[in-house]
Amino acid sequence: MSKYLTKSVAATISALLLLGCAAPAFAADATVEKKETSYLILNADGSVQEQITSDWLHSDDGFDAVTDESDLSDIQNLKSDVMPEQSGNTLKWTTDETDIYYQGKNSAQAPVGVSIEYTLDGKAVTADELKGQSGHLVATVKLTNNTGEEVTVNGKKRTVYTPFFTVAAAVLPSENFKNITTEHGLVESDSKTQVACYLAMPSMKEAVSDLLPDSFDKLDDLMLDTLTLEADVTDCTVPMFLFAAAPNLSDLDLDEVSDELGDTMDELTDAIDQLKDGSGALDDAVGTLVESLDTFASSYSQFDAGVDSALNGTQTLANGTENLLENAQLLATKTGELSLGAIQLQNSTAQLAGVMNQQLVPGLVEASEKKTALEDKMTELSGKLETVEIPDMTALKAQLGAGAEQVFDGAASGAAKAASEAAASNAAKAASQKTAEEIKSNVQAASSSKDVTNAAAALTTQLYQSGYSAGYQTSQAYVDEVKAVLDNGGLRFTKEQKEAILATLPQAEQPSTSTPGAVIDNVTEQVSDMVEKIASDIDPDAIASAVGPKVAEQVAPIVTEEVTTSEKLAAAKQSAVQQVAAAIPDINTDELKSLMGEFKDLSSQAGEMMGSVDTLTGALYNAENPADTNTVVGAANAISDGAAKLGSGASQLATGTSAFATGVGTLDVGTNQLLSGMETLSSSSKTVSNAIGQFQSGGAELKDGTSELSDGMTEFSGTINDKLDGLSEITDPDSTLARVIDIMKDRADSFKGSGRADGTDMTVSYVMRTATDSSSNSTSTTEETTTETETKDSFWNRVANLFSK
Repeated sequence: MSKYLTKSVAATISALLLLGCAAPAFAADATVEKKETSYLILNADGSVQEQITSDWLHSDDGFDAVTDESDLSDIQNLKSDVMPEQSGNTLKWTTDETDIYYQGKNSAQAPVGVSIEYTLDGKAVTADELKGQSGHLVATVKLTNNTGEEVTVNGKKRTVYTPFFTVAAAVLPSENFKNITTEHGLVESDSKTQVACYLAMPSMKEAVSDLLPDSFDKLDDLMLDTLTLEADVTDCTVPMFLFAAAPNLSDLDLDEVSDELGDTMDELTDAIDQLKDGSGALDDAVGTLVESLDTFASSYSQFDAGVDSALNGTQTLANGTENLLENAQLLATKTGELSLGAIQLQNSTAQLAGVMNQQLVPGLVEASEKKTALEDKMTELSGKLETVEIPDMTALKAQLGAGAEQVFDGAASGAAKAASEAAASNAAKAASQKTAEEIKSNVQAASSSKDVTNAAAALTTQLYQSGYSAGYQTSQAYVDEVKAVLDNGGLRFTKEQKEAILATLPQAEQPSTSTPGAVIDNVTEQVSDMVEKIASDIDPDAIASAVGPKVAEQVAPIVTEEVTTSEKLAAAKQSAVQQVAAAIPDINTDELKSLMGEFKDLSSQAGEMMGSVDTLTGALYNAENPADTNTVVGAANAISDGAAKLGSGASQLATGTSAFATGVGTLDVGTNQLLSGMETLSSSSKTVSNAIGQFQSGGAELKDGTSELSDGMTEFSGTINDKLDGLSEITDPDSTLARVIDIMKDRADSFKGSGRADGTDMTVSYVMRTATDSSSNSTSTTEETTTETETKDSFWNRVANLFSK
């Protein structure tokens, strides 16, 4: 506690010493103000190279022989041609202007002296020797207050000084200076330059430090005489140092400050007493806190267990919602597929119902109608089959052979008759020629006559075709009757089935429009042979003696007998009969009878099939009640209607399950957030639980500490009262410290700089900098001093800002 009190009092004393530094001593009724700034160019070691002083006079009423004091030489007006009347150090200014700026050379010693020393790697070097070197640099700046004066204070001699608040700054290029350190200073930097800044009050420590209580030794850091800078340098350049100094305490009212400080000390004493009482109350409160912490720790343990239980439940819930989300998403997917399947089923059943209603139902109606017609036709065909008689093919062939023989015999008789008639005719001619040889020759000629052969051929053709046509017509009538039965539409035989049945029947040959050449040649050959034989048998004498009619009567029977009894003619007849029989195909009537039996069976089965068709038709469609669900068509229509409802319901179900899945997703996100929050809560609860344990331990320690604090405050109360008694030297206006401060205040108020006339309010400041290689040896130009005068306040502001951080 004494440490904090010491700092508080030290800050108060610092305020007493520093607040006056920045306030000018202007009189309330002054008509002329004077601000003086002296600019000093220093060598690298701190010695003065040149000093120029600039003054600014201001009067709201202008200057009418206004007196000013100055010990400057070579005075110049910086703003106009007006010059003063000068008599020694007295100047009289007359001008209507309200401001006068002038400067002159100042040979007086500056109130603050500067000494600069350098060491590089521990070895002392000069500024010139430092240039271009590298190593560890230590720069030491010593400030000297040149205004010291010995005075007697409360019967003792002491050295007092005019106080000067001094700001120092070192400008250091960043590329050459690294790792800069300062004691009691600040370092500011930009990209190219670093500035080390200090606050100093040269010789103030000597003037007052032995008058302050030991507890205020920290004030030594604010009353510096020596400044130190260290840095690592490369290709070193000589640092440029800047200094600004001004007297202070010009506006300090010590009596008022002492009264305020005394009041503060009284308040501090009361506060200490209250603190003593409060420490006792704190000790009691901490005891209650420790007991409450135990109760709270017990209750919080239950809460922490509940948090763990809730965390486990939340984890279970999170797992459940995650599983629910997966199944909800699966359900949404499957219901979507179900919806698509239902739509497809709806379309398919609608299409099926449409096909049945538009195609099957009309077909069933038509089939029912055709079934009735087919039954009638089958009945009719069955009746006709009952009347069909299958002929005996052996008897038929025999009958046809006998007919062929009769035909052939008739043909032979006709041929014989034609031959006899021809022979008789020829014989009659021969008789009339009166010579037997001619007759015989004529008969022989008749054997090869075209008339005979053509007549035989014509008659043979007539007879052959008449017999063949009768056999063909008999067999073809049978085949046509079978084909008529097969072509009946009611039996619904396919083309392939008809062809297979007809293939089993022998096909009758078509009746020929020409007689076979072998038959014609055979007959004409027999006729020719017989005529030739007759010619050879003619008795020329008999012929010669007979008359024409007699010849004819004789020749005709002979020719006829020869033709009809000829063996060749018999063989030809037999050949003709065989060819006629061969022209009639061998028809297997047993297969036909079997086929007719099968047809009768088919007719019976067709009747049963028609009954099955009725049953099938009834199962497919109920014409009287199309919506009958016991039929295929009715069921298909019902299924189509149900599929439509299923599609609508499945679509609604898909929409609902999708919304459900979305909701479950939201629930899952919320559950995960809840789980995360519960995990954070559980972790925080453990932290709080641990903290409660620490609070319990700390509470016990705090209880011990507050007990010690209560005991210590009792002891401290006595100690601090002793310390506060020592402050009487500061607050007492008759103390040595108070007297020394009064003297320094008076010296600051009366500091004249280069000169001050009576009644003039004046502030004085000094600005110094070391010369650089690029600096001119003389800097006393009007432009430079004017610029520095006009920017003086901004410089001081920058310095103040640096040290306010």
